[in-house]
Amino acid sequence: MDIFYLKKSEFIPHITYESLKTFSDGREFKCEEKELEHLCGIFLTKFIAKHAYDVHNLEIELRNKKPHFVSNEIYFSISHSKDVVLVVFNNSNIGADVEYMKDSKNYKLIMNRYGHKVTNPTKKDFYRFWTVHEAEIKLNAHIRSLFSKTLEDNYMLACVSDNIFVSNFCIKKLSCTGENIDLSNELKYPKNIKFSSI
Repeated sequence: MDIFYLKKSEFIPHITYESLKTFSDGREFKCEEKELEHLCGIFLTKFIAKHAYDVHNLEIELRNKKPHFVSNEIYFSISHSKDVVLVVFNNSNIGADVEYMKDSKNYKLIMNRYGHKVTNPTKKDFYRFWTVHEAEIKLNAHIRSLFSKTLEDNYMLACVSDNIFVSNFCIKKLSCTGENIDLSNELKYPKNIKFSSI
């Protein structure tokens, strides 16, 4: 399992919006922010699949409301929250969720509603529970492996699989080294986008 992410505030200013729109899959969104998150997720998925996993057919289709590569070469799960967009790749079915950890929720009430009787949950307790819950919905199968970690100090990340994880749990962050980057060209010949382990 490998995790890759970008921060929209660091990515969007370096790219051309027109080139990001070329990754549209025809979905319609109620607001531009949701569309940007979705398009960033699609670009990130295709870029990593091609350059880290040598996937040649980057066409994505929905099966039971879950995205898959038509070629079935590798499994992935996309998630986004606030400024973070991430994709997780695995050699078996995977579900992932990332959430920005806010202070304003009634953690105990929500956890109790979902059958987790807790006395005094912390913010991290709640978001660990919630991201695992959301990741399991995306997995749509029984969990056999689970990975959970804080990201960038104020995000919680959870990944679940219906098989055993075989991984060093590598997390890599995207960075851009140019301006007005054409993402279609970058997908073919990467020059301005790099990843570094965190």
